[in-house]
Amino acid sequence: MERSLIVNYSEAEFKAMLKEALREIMQEMKPTGKTVAEIFDVKQAAQFLRLQVTTLYEKTSRKLIPHFKKGNKLLFKREELEAWVSEGKVKSAEETEGEAATYVLNKKAS
Repeated sequence: MERSLIVNYSEAEFKAMLKEALREIMQEMKPTGKTVAEIFDVKQAAQFLRLQVTTLYEKTSRKLIPHFKKGNKLLFKREELEAWVSEGKVKSAEETEGEAATYVLNKKAS
């Protein structure tokens, strides 16, 4: 049988108690830094990358995209796909000019 507890708290005391309880719950729910790698099958990876499945198969057969095989299944790690997408970043004109200036300065110093 459950026990009931009737307590007389002021509104301020009740709010303080509730805030502390919520703070403890939120602390317990914080990620520990350990994440499980999200694994995609071909359809999920194609959807994630917004590619056609046939395009994804072509890229894997030409070894243009990171993937691995388990039996007959092609699998993809989300973090590797995100890194692959980031590799294709086109530099802004400002970034290119900055790199050119750095190169010229370093060349003069040599």
